[in-house]
Amino acid sequence: MTLIARIGLTASSLLLASSAFAADLPSKKAPAAMAPIAMPRSFTWNGVYGGLNGALAAGNFTNEGKDAFGNPSGGALGFTGGYNYQMPNNWVLGVEGDLGMANVKSSSAGGSSELRYMNTLRGRVGYAMDRTMPYVTAGYAGGTTHDDTGSTADTYHNGWTVGAGVEMALTDNWSAKVEGLYVRLEDKSFPGGGTSGADLGLARIGLNYRF
Repeated sequence: MTLIARIGLTASSLLLASSAFAADLPSKKAPAAMAPIAMPRSFTWNGVYGGLNGALAAGNFTNEGKDAFGNPSGGALGFTGGYNYQMPNNWVLGVEGDLGMANVKSSSAGGSSELRYMNTLRGRVGYAMDRTMPYVTAGYAGGTTHDDTGSTADTYHNGWTVGAGVEMALTDNWSAKVEGLYVRLEDKSFPGGGTSGADLGLARIGLNYRF
């Protein structure tokens, strides 16, 4: 074998050995970037909302109204609107109002009285446990009674209310609530020479949409 052939064979062998050694070395390429992990969005009670409510009510008329009319019971349907602000420590402050039609009445031989309309404007304080929020509420209440003792009169009564409930988020926008309210309406004159107000307990449910 000639010298030139030997040199060529040696160079080829060295080139093949270098290639094999390089293939065994760790890669210097940067690792592929990891896909970002989508974090679940935390739920918040912040914002304006509106909805519908329905209630069962029972109690008694006060003063002469109790003897003249008896103890009222019935139901109510209405609209609700409000606003919540959730603080960083999960306490929720809000204001809520509602306006509804009612059929809460009683009658006796002396006549009848019916609570036909009722409205409230209340503050709410709740604590957010993710999508569940228990709360307490208190504020203004008012209602219109229709009294019939042979002559009739429609009378508006001012008053107040206090209660508690729990609201649960069904989706990011829809929520449902159940609450109990005590309502005290002031005494006012009714036809026949007496005065009457109302002490009522309401068991109420509601469905709200958060905008």
